[in-house]
Amino acid sequence: MNQEVIMYTLPLCPYCARAKRFLSGRGILFIEKNILLPKHLKELRNTTKAIGVPVTIVGERILTRFSSTEYEEVFRNY
Repeated sequence: MNQEVIMYTLPLCPYCARAKRFLSGRGILFIEKNILLPKHLKELRNTTKAIGVPVTIVGERILTRFSSTEYEEVFRNY
């Protein structure tokens, strides 16, 4: 069973766009949370001290920024 995927993003963020394209291109469903909304920013800050986006959470794994190599590894058998 696949774990829930949550991605914290900002509008117009090119790295967020790449991460979303990566997941969508593989048919991976995810919940997008825009950190311009204070409740989403608070959630993100309660989870990690990362200062950049995207931050993608897959179960216990937290991916900061976008790295195609890291995403390939995490989502290989997804």
